[in-house]
Amino acid sequence: MNNNLIAAIDLGGTKIYTVLADVQGKILAFTREETKSTQGSDAIIRQMASTVHTVFEQAGQSTSRLSAVGVCAAGFFDWQKKIMIHSPNLPGWDMVPLERELEEQFGVPVIVENDANAQALGEARFGAGRGANDQIFITVSTGIGAGLIIDGNIYRGSKGFAGEAGHMVVKPDGPVCGCGRRGCLETISSGTAIARAAHNAVSDGKIRTSLSATLAREGKLTTPHVFQAAQLGDTVAKDILAEAIHYLGIGLVNLVNLLNPEMIIIGGGVAEAGEVFLHPLREMIVHNAIPPSAAVITLKKAELGVEAGVTGMLCALSDVCASEEE
Repeated sequence: MNNNLIAAIDLGGTKIYTVLADVQGKILAFTREETKSTQGSDAIIRQMASTVHTVFEQAGQSTSRLSAVGVCAAGFFDWQKKIMIHSPNLPGWDMVPLERELEEQFGVPVIVENDANAQALGEARFGAGRGANDQIFITVSTGIGAGLIIDGNIYRGSKGFAGEAGHMVVKPDGPVCGCGRRGCLETISSGTAIARAAHNAVSDGKIRTSLSATLAREGKLTTPHVFQAAQLGDTVAKDILAEAIHYLGIGLVNLVNLLNPEMIIIGGGVAEAGEVFLHPLREMIVHNAIPPSAAVITLKKAELGVEAGVTGMLCALSDVCASEEE
């Protein structure tokens, strides 16, 4: 079989990460570049095609050996119609037939997947989730996303929109979400929400906090700033994190009660705080989930980091290639 190489692309609002691999998943070359996010879908699709040519050149291989391409991207991808209905990180990406347009570029089959689903599959096969057939991957970063692995496979729901844990309403009178609803989990527990709460606390000025000095020095406040201040005993920072973790814990408890998974894997930038973030979430599950489900759940930090998405897409492509050879 001459066409025995596959390419995986992680399309983000700020970067495009593309890898070239054989059908066993061994990576031969990779490239990262900034996404031309303001130039529209046509320009970005051409850019994605260009990155695939780049990794072939790096590997010294001919593009005639390309057998399939996999893409993961944040957004609402209609699995049945193969249309990206909307991507919050890419302005103007509405109703884009991404698979069809990329197939026209490459002349080979293309698979598109929601990024959290791809990350979940990557962690399940080669990361923290190895050995668990039923697991939930939660990414806590700019927003909050989730991928569901049930019986070893991605669970997408009827159209492909399952796993939008960030839009569970956990505080009905909470902040307005980018989706237009109020009190979604990511308006309280995401990295963006934590940083926003810190800015609001400083702007309020009613309580003394070391975050004021951090803002004056750095010109901005980030989630790591809040964790650092909390570890040094800052009461305001502690309260901000306690609220974020509390509501994320409520979301996890509901998922545990609903799906009874073996494992929950937490990824994304906020999870890099480690046990100071993970331990109270475990406590929330132990004390609030139904006992039989709480007794069997393991909560772990993700292992693959930025590699999770492309790893998941390589897994998906390898599965397709293997089934075609049978």
